Amino acid sequence: MRPVTYCVTVSMAFVVTLALILGMPDWVAIASDADAAAEIRALELAHNDAIARGDVATVARMTADDFTFITQRGFLIDREHMLSGLAHGAFAYEYRQLYDLKIRVYGDSAVVTGLSLHTEQLKNGKESSDANRYTRVYVRQNGRWLAVAWQTTVDDEDDWRRQLRKD
Repeated sequence: MRPVTYCVTVSMAFVVTLALILGMPDWVAIASDADAAAEIRALELAHNDAIARGDVATVARMTADDFTFITQRGFLIDREHMLSGLAHGAFAYEYRQLYDLKIRVYGDSAVVTGLSLHTEQLKNGKESSDANRYTRVYVRQNGRWLAVAWQTTVDDEDDWRRQLRKD
C-alpha cells in the first residue's frame, strides 16, 4: 500500500471512529430532519385531501388515540367525536387548499403551522368560504407519524377571502 493511500485510509477510519464515539455529526441530524419534514408535508397534504373527501378511515389512521382538536370557536373535541363529525357530514367541503406551511421537527415530534382556505356547503344549502390558521402537532410512535393535536383559528384577512373567490 502506498504511503498516501495508507494515510487517507487511517485518517478516514479515525474520523469515523471519532464520530461514533462523540455521536453522529450534525449533518446526519439535519438530513434526518429534512426527511421527517418531507414526510410531515406529505401527511399534511394527505390529511387535507382526506378531510375534503370525508375519508374517515384515512384520517383515523393518521391520528393518535389521545388526539385533541380545538375548533375555531374554542371547543375541545377528542378523536372519537372528530371522526364521528366527519363521518356524519359535519364538514362538506367543495374546496379545501393549504398554504403557508411551516414544518419544524424536534426529534420524534413535529409542529406544523399553515393556512387552510376552504369553501363548504352548509346544511341550509348556502356556501361559506373561510380561511383558518392552524397548528397541528405530530409525534412519531413506533416508526409512524401520528397527529396528536390540532387547533384552528379564523383568519379574517380580506385578501384570503378574495383569493377564495378567484379559485
